[in-house]
Amino acid sequence: MKRHTFHTLRSRRTLGYPPRQMSDDSTAPAPAPATHRGATAPAAGPMAANLADGGLAARFTTPDGAPAFAVRWHGAVYAYLNQCPHAGGPLDFEGQVLESSGRFLMCARHGAIFEPDTGKCVGGPCRGARLTPLAVHEQADGSVWLGHAG
Repeated sequence: MKRHTFHTLRSRRTLGYPPRQMSDDSTAPAPAPATHRGATAPAAGPMAANLADGGLAARFTTPDGAPAFAVRWHGAVYAYLNQCPHAGGPLDFEGQVLESSGRFLMCARHGAIFEPDTGKCVGGPCRGARLTPLAVHEQADGSVWLGHAG
């Protein structure tokens, strides 16, 4: 089996690999439009809805104005500030944060890879550093809210 190393998410596109399917169920409701393409989630509403496992991240802005994202990985939702600890730039490229194997989050600028469940950098220029986690909770309807349930 041939192994490819992708240094950026942009290179995946330029090598002609097809985009990854977001959901196996074409009848699944689409994520809330307010969470994609850099839009801000409503102040009094959920920051994401119906995140597909291994799909695009839902980007949102925290109440204090910091860019952030949430992603579903192995059935659980994780959220982090959208800032690479190495260079300070955004981690995602057009909402894509998972690298091609789906095992790690990857910085689109420098290729640093992070464990999705801990935010720890396990490869690249910031090895050992961590993404800044955000507490989130998921409601029974699939909506994801910033903060702890309560």
